[in-house]
Amino acid sequence: MVQWQFVSICVSLALYANAAPTWPSTMDELEDIMFLNTGYRAKGFSTEVTPCSFSSKGPGRITAAEWIRTAFHDMIAGVVSSTAGGMDASIMYETKALENIGTAFNSSLLNFAPFFSSRSSMADLIAMGMYTAVRSCGGPVIPIRTGRIDATRSGATAFVPQPQNSVGTFQNQFNRVGFNLSDMIAVTACGHTTGGVHAAFFPEIVPAGTAPDDFAQFDKTATFDTKIATDFLANNSTDPLVVGPSTKNTRDSDGRIFKADNNVTITSLTNPDTFRSTCARVLQKLIDVVPTSVRLTDPLIPYEAKPIALQLRLLDGGSSMAFTGEIRIRTTTRSAAQIASVQLVYRDRTGGNVCGACTIDASTEAGRANGFDDSFSFFSFASQIQANSSISSFNIAVTRTDGQQEIFDNNGAGYPVQDSIILQSPQSCIKDSASPDKKNMTIVAAVRDETATLPVNTSLVFKVARRNVPIDIPALSVESYTMSKQYTVGPYSLYALAYALNTSQALNTVFNVSAGAGASRLTDAFKLTSDLPSECCYHHAAPTPTPTFASNYQGCYIDSVSGRALNGSATNDHLTLTLANCATFCSEYSFYGLEYTYQCFCGNTLNSVLAPEYDCNMPCSGDDKEICGGPDRLSVYQNEAYIAPANPPIEGYEYKACYVDMRSARVLGPVVISDDTGLTVGECKDYCNGSRYFGTEYGRECWCGNELGPSATVAPESDCFTRCAGDRATLCGAPDRLSLYQWVDAKASRDR
Repeated sequence: MVQWQFVSICVSLALYANAAPTWPSTMDELEDIMFLNTGYRAKGFSTEVTPCSFSSKGPGRITAAEWIRTAFHDMIAGVVSSTAGGMDASIMYETKALENIGTAFNSSLLNFAPFFSSRSSMADLIAMGMYTAVRSCGGPVIPIRTGRIDATRSGATAFVPQPQNSVGTFQNQFNRVGFNLSDMIAVTACGHTTGGVHAAFFPEIVPAGTAPDDFAQFDKTATFDTKIATDFLANNSTDPLVVGPSTKNTRDSDGRIFKADNNVTITSLTNPDTFRSTCARVLQKLIDVVPTSVRLTDPLIPYEAKPIALQLRLLDGGSSMAFTGEIRIRTTTRSAAQIASVQLVYRDRTGGNVCGACTIDASTEAGRANGFDDSFSFFSFASQIQANSSISSFNIAVTRTDGQQEIFDNNGAGYPVQDSIILQSPQSCIKDSASPDKKNMTIVAAVRDETATLPVNTSLVFKVARRNVPIDIPALSVESYTMSKQYTVGPYSLYALAYALNTSQALNTVFNVSAGAGASRLTDAFKLTSDLPSECCYHHAAPTPTPTFASNYQGCYIDSVSGRALNGSATNDHLTLTLANCATFCSEYSFYGLEYTYQCFCGNTLNSVLAPEYDCNMPCSGDDKEICGGPDRLSVYQNEAYIAPANPPIEGYEYKACYVDMRSARVLGPVVISDDTGLTVGECKDYCNGSRYFGTEYGRECWCGNELGPSATVAPESDCFTRCAGDRATLCGAPDRLSLYQWVDAKASRDR
């Protein structure tokens, strides 16, 4: 059993000087993006810049250099004293500006777009790109602070430096963003230690055919080193902005900038330690140029212990809950091999210990991941706890193989667990619908009755097209919907939302479930639709109180898009569906059924089997006191007022049979009347005026003749099911089916 002793931990954080972060934080998603490069649960943000010289974009491309250039061009349009500009992702709107010539910006932004979310702004991702590119190329750690806010329009692109500018103009442009002369020289050298110039975009600097792949590198290496400075001072530079055609057309901007303080700064950068420390300082300064209204966080550092994917779930019967998740342990300073066990030591929902030292074992290693400077191991757990006592927080106890124990207490606060509203992930799902481009989503949440308040909502965060952006970089759109109460089980009530997504939304939408409003609002947040199962598991607990059903209720039946339980007419009513109006809609059918809150189906034959009654647990859209099925579950009723249509008696004629009738093989002669609203069997008889045969078809057509067609074939009586347009109690054939009548005297004469 884990003892409540706290062992002093002295962890070397040589790369990180900040205080340990407290979980959860607004920075958590970006912390994962920054530190999980490869392995288990890796975000893979660094893939496009690993190794440094790699590019999937084609010959002569260095993605790492393009990410650095993108950050610089986004920042340089800012003003340090302004409420706009700086590192704000306005580059999204500026990629067609003449100052931003080239394809580097478009491709870089498209690299970042998959990581864009409500927890990772595009501006923060561009800053993260600076850290990732520099570190991939062997450069120093660029501290990453978060909280940048994305611009909604273009910035002042005319502020972007151009290679033909004078040194004085350069100084003015850099002064505007808070860089002095030495900073300007340093950031130019640090930014140009990788990458180069493409002939396609700057032929005055690199004429076509003068460099391999028409690309001239700034120095002789593709790594983050001092060559840009040492080669310049040794008059051995290959920098196309120092030597070559650029010297003849005033586009030798690097050469003029490096000499601007009589080589003082560029000389200092020949020292490797000075180069790394100076680059770390000026590149952080670059990405920290933000509008004055933005408040950046402390720099990101990795958690020593971090909860991952925590989820409470109410179990069948409501007396207990499943608690699952993982604990990520930083193994940079303690190897995974040194970890003997990981345990959660938790407190109940009141902050007490109902079981003494309540522990959950999390010693099963799920996987390992690595960043540029750190390694991590993930330890999974799955436990059951009592629903009444529940959980409020936990500490993490790591026992080493030498018997020493580390207690991680989240800076004294414990790792919090909120149990007032929880996503019921097995009862939630995304399923195919009748429309090939739509998916039916069901979200179910358990709301603790004693603590949570109304309303109970699902907020959907969609990725939508961004206006006035020349490339496919999405914006976020938030829509909130009220969830409907289903029933109460144990200390919780279950609420549900049914929503139709398009196929793209089903893959990339984030959602939250919340209860209450304002400061008292409680949320189970940042859930991914892509993680939802394709089938809903139903909560095995009878509704309390059990709904009262009418005597004509037949039960809860299985239904699906591929095989409908009732295959007659159907309608959707998202706002006002009730048992009564579904019955009215299906008045001409023997059964009606309600499904998924808003769907009404009709039929004369019930083609399904019973499901458990608790599977039908969703309220009707027009009356939340009535049950309208569930996902793929149909609440079926017998239509007590239903009267089956019949073939009526007709004076002088008798009904013969239902016949197959098609354009290529007609039973009788040409149609004499088509009447969409008033056709009756008697009317057809009158129109045929003594013909030996007459027949009705498709509810609206009347046919006459004295002989049957040579291929006339009798069909099953059930094929002639369509009611007559002018008398709904009678039958008038069906599509390609004829209800045929024969003159009685003619029949008798023939029989003799």
